[in-house]
Amino acid sequence: MLGGGGGGQGGSGQELRAADSAANKREFVVNVESSSSNRHSLNLRNSAFFIPPPPLTITTAHPEERGRWETVVLAYKTLGVVFGGLVTSPLYVYPSMPLKSPTEQDYLGIYSIMFWTLTLIGVVKYTSIALKADDQGEGGTFALYSLLCRNMNIGILSSKQAQTNSSLSHSVLHGSTENKSRLGIFFERSIVARRVLLFIAMLGTCMLIGDGILTPAISVLSAMDGIRAPFPSVSKCSEALFADLGHFNRSSIQIAFLLTIYPSLVLTYAGQTAYLIKNPNDHDDGFYKFIPTTIYWPIFIIATLAAVVASQSLISATFSVIKQSVVLDYFPKIKVVHTSSNKEGEVYSPEVNCILMILCVAVILIFGDGKDIGNAFGVVVSLVMLITTILLTLVMIMIWRTPPWLVAIYFFIFFTMEGVYASAVLSKIPEGGWIPFAISFILAFIMFGWFYGRQKKIEYELTHKIDLGRLGILLSEPGIQRVPGFCFFYTNIQDGLTPILGHYIKNMKSLHTVTIFTTLRYLLVPKVAAHERIVVNKLGLEGVYGCVIQYGYADSLNLEGDDFLSQVTDSLQLCIQNCSGCVTSDHEEVQEEISTFEEAKLAGVVHIRGKTRFYIGNNCGWFERSMLAFYEFLHSNCRSALPALGVPLPQRIEVGMLYEA
Repeated sequence: MLGGGGGGQGGSGQELRAADSAANKREFVVNVESSSSNRHSLNLRNSAFFIPPPPLTITTAHPEERGRWETVVLAYKTLGVVFGGLVTSPLYVYPSMPLKSPTEQDYLGIYSIMFWTLTLIGVVKYTSIALKADDQGEGGTFALYSLLCRNMNIGILSSKQAQTNSSLSHSVLHGSTENKSRLGIFFERSIVARRVLLFIAMLGTCMLIGDGILTPAISVLSAMDGIRAPFPSVSKCSEALFADLGHFNRSSIQIAFLLTIYPSLVLTYAGQTAYLIKNPNDHDDGFYKFIPTTIYWPIFIIATLAAVVASQSLISATFSVIKQSVVLDYFPKIKVVHTSSNKEGEVYSPEVNCILMILCVAVILIFGDGKDIGNAFGVVVSLVMLITTILLTLVMIMIWRTPPWLVAIYFFIFFTMEGVYASAVLSKIPEGGWIPFAISFILAFIMFGWFYGRQKKIEYELTHKIDLGRLGILLSEPGIQRVPGFCFFYTNIQDGLTPILGHYIKNMKSLHTVTIFTTLRYLLVPKVAAHERIVVNKLGLEGVYGCVIQYGYADSLNLEGDDFLSQVTDSLQLCIQNCSGCVTSDHEEVQEEISTFEEAKLAGVVHIRGKTRFYIGNNCGWFERSMLAFYEFLHSNCRSALPALGVPLPQRIEVGMLYEA
């Protein structure tokens, strides 16, 4: 609940993404503007509790030539990760067609469907349009939803996200909020419409995660049996192409698809079609029949291995969408490993990987008939693509402000095309197509339960937050003492302090001589320089300060030892010396305050964080009781939102508190 989960997962990071698109993002050198004395001054009537860190200036660390070479290398890597499933589709497309006595017209018709599906959905929809609708370099269904929420204030996002996201992205990227579309105004005013939009986004996300379970299963079976539906096999990696955007970048994916994948598939299907027109009896294994005899076995081995690893695109996409959901507080905290030192989107989750493996094996063992799994596979891909079309249409109307006639053409072509495909596979629901719905329902229940609990917690925290005036009253009450010591008190509220602070002071009747209210701020950069890591400011009360610890995704966040403490005290001393208009501007008082730091350090250092639970009273209904109980179960079994700081155990204090539901 504290720190990394609530210390502003975005904020400055969004400035970074706004300044440079994902297509050109590489390694960055971050420079901080020199601090001014006004930056550390405080007006108690200010609504902002912490003074925000100074703006970050980004420069690209690589010359243009090297950047182009890196894009080419990334494009090569996408051939296995993003397009692994798409390039294996010629193995089983024609054999999966239930044709009896096929004619030349049948084969030409099938080839026409394959060609226009690849062209319209692969080239036009995803490569040319969808890849431009990224959210801070991330792609996929939930990225589209996040993009809409950040720009139009139409989501039901956690308050911390709304605070850090909405003001920056819309003002910087899209200008004034006055000129909004009618549809955007409708969504902002209608809570029902916003909930429907959230449901659609959750369904698409859960369907894509379910695809990450079904794809490995069907890949193994297709390698042995050669069964899949033609449309999903051709189109599924178009969705993965979009969701995997965070692992690569727009340019690399476009180069790989347009210059390699698309022409290769068009020619491969054309060659297969020409062969089958002349040899219609080879329909069941036409791919291997038209391979020259001298290279048959090498191609057979390569094709079989490729079919086995073809699921990598959906597995990587699953990592991406779950990571996005975690950042936006719609999914329980899991371990996310950044596999690249200079690209935030390249992630891997060992926990998710193990769960996918277990569920994949379970699906194969329970539904061993490859035909049933193939039917389920077709349903999930079709619905995810329909949802992407709907969300992209909203992006065009409300954010891009695309001319209405172009939006109408886009929506009519793709919704009609994908709707026809979806209607064809929906008839297979009784024959295995219900599997993705069952998986999606379970995942959606987890997401909604977590989201519901987090919203309740944030509502309580914002209602009972402690501002500076209230803190001053608490400290002035009789019996409240300032005990010796140096305390880091972790909070995740941007414009106030956690209600745990009031609970702590009322029950402990004390506060440490030097108390630093600390927030962790996650930035979308690889590493934050040591001199930029800590930003401090005075809060206008004796011995009370604010501190923001900034860290990147490749940083090792470790607060253990005297080095961190020295950095904080040095920053505080600099803050006090540069502070103008404050009562401590007198040199003697400055020295006295600095000596107070030293005495507090000698008395001991503690790190205090909250550990909260819901108190579910009799006034709660059955729905609220069940959802909060489920949230508490998830919360007690997931990782802490506070990153592992390496704080020694003797210095840790957890303050428990019950939030009244």
